[in-house]
Amino acid sequence: MVRVKVEAQNLDWLLNAAAGKRALSEGLGAFALSLFRSIHRVIDEGKAFTPRTGHLQQSIRPDFTQLSKGKAEIVAEASYAPFVEFGTRPHLIRPRKRQSLRWATDEGYVFAKLVRHPGSKPYPFFRTAIKEGLEEAKKEFVQAFLKALRRE
Repeated sequence: MVRVKVEAQNLDWLLNAAAGKRALSEGLGAFALSLFRSIHRVIDEGKAFTPRTGHLQQSIRPDFTQLSKGKAEIVAEASYAPFVEFGTRPHLIRPRKRQSLRWATDEGYVFAKLVRHPGSKPYPFFRTAIKEGLEEAKKEFVQAFLKALRRE
């Protein structure tokens, strides 16, 4: 799992006021949603990697459960998300439940008791999206924050 945490720090004074708490929650929600859209845009445009099944992209979701505490997250729940984001070092692959590994080729099946995987390079979809979408997310935060304050 890969996650981006968005957290307002040293703003206890703002969280104590009802209007400030609501405005901060709406601002952080807009900020996180903007970064969420940026991550999907980076993946759709192929700037990080080309999706094969779409499972990784579908597993990315915003988590707004702690907005009232000044926190939001964007989470990629696919188990292999960290390996895509950060890459892997060379490693050995061994069978877990069988005596050998098996995979198909054009000539038929290949069997092996051990595979020396060369590792994989990182495809930083989260980091790329944050770099590209940070300024837009800041603007969306300010707009939502001020709009919520004006309603009070």
